[in-house]
Amino acid sequence: MIAILIAIGLPLVADPQQGQPVSSSDARPVQAASDDIVVSGLRDMEEKDSAVTQQTLGSSRVGSAVDSRRTFEHSQRWANCAIDNNQNHRALLRQIFNSRTNSTLQDEALRRLAQINATCAPDVQLALADGIVTNPYYDRGSLTIGVLKAFVPGLRLTKAQTSDPVVQARLNTRETPLARFRLPVDMRYFEAAICFARLQPELAVKLAMTGKPLATVRRLEAAIVNRSRICVGNARHVYFDGAQFRFYIADAVYRWALAVRGVETLIPTASGTNALILND
Repeated sequence: MIAILIAIGLPLVADPQQGQPVSSSDARPVQAASDDIVVSGLRDMEEKDSAVTQQTLGSSRVGSAVDSRRTFEHSQRWANCAIDNNQNHRALLRQIFNSRTNSTLQDEALRRLAQINATCAPDVQLALADGIVTNPYYDRGSLTIGVLKAFVPGLRLTKAQTSDPVVQARLNTRETPLARFRLPVDMRYFEAAICFARLQPELAVKLAMTGKPLATVRRLEAAIVNRSRICVGNARHVYFDGAQFRFYIADAVYRWALAVRGVETLIPTASGTNALILND
């Protein structure tokens, strides 16, 4: 059951030292997600018992944060451009988000989208020849953020919604078969993200949609982890790559939004040809 599974891993490294469980009374009230407010309660990174600190975020244990942010920026520019240009090819976007993760179907749709929008890519020739922009993981993650911003800019999720057994059943029914081809580590991170978004849906939406500076993004990430430590086995110190963490949270937000709305896609149809739909 994806919706209620408690995971003990987190992108990319967790240090599950013995700690005290966090009860619901430990969490501060959270305002509704909005880019025009600053949530004054996000002081978690400065607290002594914070699982996420400047040191864990800057740790070399998860690779180069600078390289990751640069790759994210390249993939994000391409994704935004591709979504803007893709009014008549939304079938490819729907194929990417409605098919099994890591499936041939999804990979082919992503490759073709890269080729069609090669002029948006940092390396046009690579995109045309091989259908690669940066790497499939970052490209898919950036597309997820871009799709949320483009098609559901006013999205709101609440804990009452993500706690609803009917909504959880919908999520499990849809996502269990779609997760079939996820690798074990990827699956563990995905389950953790689903858990984070279930317990902190307002902050998860804000993280996925925000256009605020890096400092705000980091504080949101820290707050999500600190207020949902049960999702990582109550680990005392948590290390992760910030860009990749945001991708997983955005993915979870997209899937919770489908479950809440009871729909199969957030990407509307557009006038024009549907000839680019791929066969499963």
